[in-house]
Amino acid sequence: MIPKSGDSKEVRNCRPITCLKTMYKTVTGIRAKRISTHLEERSLLPAEQKGCHPGSKDFKDQLMISNVIYEDSRKRNRNLSIAWIDYQKAFGSVPHSWVEKSIALVGVNSKIVRFCKLSMEKWNTRFFLKTKQEVMQSQPIEIRRGIFQGDSFSPLFFA
Repeated sequence: MIPKSGDSKEVRNCRPITCLKTMYKTVTGIRAKRISTHLEERSLLPAEQKGCHPGSKDFKDQLMISNVIYEDSRKRNRNLSIAWIDYQKAFGSVPHSWVEKSIALVGVNSKIVRFCKLSMEKWNTRFFLKTKQEVMQSQPIEIRRGIFQGDSFSPLFFA
């Protein structure tokens, strides 16, 4: 568990970290590129969600754009309002059935949809507890909701 904020002894202030296998990341990266190309060609990626566009640097691009707009409005002595929306726990709340239906609805190749469905059915994690005497490990825990942060699919699935 990695502390997010506040008292790190409180479980609600921590988040687990999952290490993804290199082969999984390679395969999903290839599939994500195909999905991204499909969505870009059909103008299906929302312009407002910069993090899911190819070549984007997530919020960093958006922050730079916002700063340029702010500086320009300040120099021109114009009023400006900017809003950023942070979807709390967004990556952990999406049911896998929604992901599957969503990518099918936008016309992603049925083989890729099936790959995503079968992959998500196998998602699991384990908890490890290291003490001075031993390392204890839980049984596999199935993951039925959410998408992995850091996975190539995540920005596309969320968008």
